[in-house]
Amino acid sequence: MATKQKISVVAARLTEFQEEFLNLPTEDAQWAIMNGKEAAKLFVDAVINRTKTVVQAVVAILGEITATLSIPATTKKFVAEDNFKVDTSQKAKVKISYLGDNFKAWFLGKMEEPFLGGIIYGRKLKKNSVDGPILAELGSGDGAETTLTELYAAMAAQPNGESGGLLTNSWANVFYIKDVNGTLRAVHVRWGGGGWGVGARSVGDPGEWDAGGQVFSRNSSVA
Repeated sequence: MATKQKISVVAARLTEFQEEFLNLPTEDAQWAIMNGKEAAKLFVDAVINRTKTVVQAVVAILGEITATLSIPATTKKFVAEDNFKVDTSQKAKVKISYLGDNFKAWFLGKMEEPFLGGIIYGRKLKKNSVDGPILAELGSGDGAETTLTELYAAMAAQPNGESGGLLTNSWANVFYIKDVNGTLRAVHVRWGGGGWGVGARSVGDPGEWDAGGQVFSRNSSVA
């Protein structure tokens, strides 16, 4: 505890720099005049806590699980170019209205081994974000990654834009999938133009995904 002598020195030093009090709004200055003891306590608390780090609350990017999709096992290899075809006719197994240039270049040459089956989870974006922080929140390892097989199965469950796990309100459904060269990409699917529009971009793209979109992964929990 400070001695009376030190208290006198502190008070003198404050008087020496009293011009700093000019920064106080009139209302606050009046409060300090009328509530000297409380003002002194606030000063003491501020000095005592001056070295403590102020930790700001971290707002999560991803919300709670909003969709749980069970993806069935397959017995044949999944050939991308045989399944991802623009076709919005009544005969289309899955109506696809658009394939982006990046998706065609990075994924149509891909072939995946038979899928053992599993579950993927969709989470709404609570705020706008680029891919890096989303991937960090999904966690390290393969849990953040999905496959074309899983993506197509999700689309096939809503072939005509029916209500289901995938959003059909033009918001993005984002899947992180490795391309034909093994590079992780952000693949996005939106319903529009009478079918699913499928695109892809680098996970280093500076563009943000809008809040309200949905991100899918195999992780049932996130960081």
